[in-house]
Amino acid sequence: MSSKAQISAEFFIFLGLVFLIAIAFEVVSLDQLNDFKVQKESEAVKDLALKVQKELFIAASVEDGFTRVFEIPDKLENINYSLTMKNSTVTAISKNSIYVVSIPQANGNLSKGTNKISKKDGIIYIN
Repeated sequence: MSSKAQISAEFFIFLGLVFLIAIAFEVVSLDQLNDFKVQKESEAVKDLALKVQKELFIAASVEDGFTRVFEIPDKLENINYSLTMKNSTVTAISKNSIYVVSIPQANGNLSKGTNKISKKDGIIYIN
């Protein structure tokens, strides 16, 4: 009778250890998944800021009369963000990330959706 009780106790101890290992694995996996999401969000914010910077540098490098229309998405891969332009910089901000890039001097403001960029008399105008 005692050997059956010992086997039963060993089984429950083993089962408990398996559950502890499974829970530890789940916690580590969730942490890594969260890190991946934050990294993906940071990359999306960075890419948007660099896209806007590229558009403005193109406008700065061409001659007067340049006009171009480009889109800024409402969300970045289901990520809410804001975009501000101030003191020759563009700042893209999301819940977990911020990215700032320098831009040439420009008049106007960027907005989500359709943006028109033009150059007249050496000055860059947005919208």
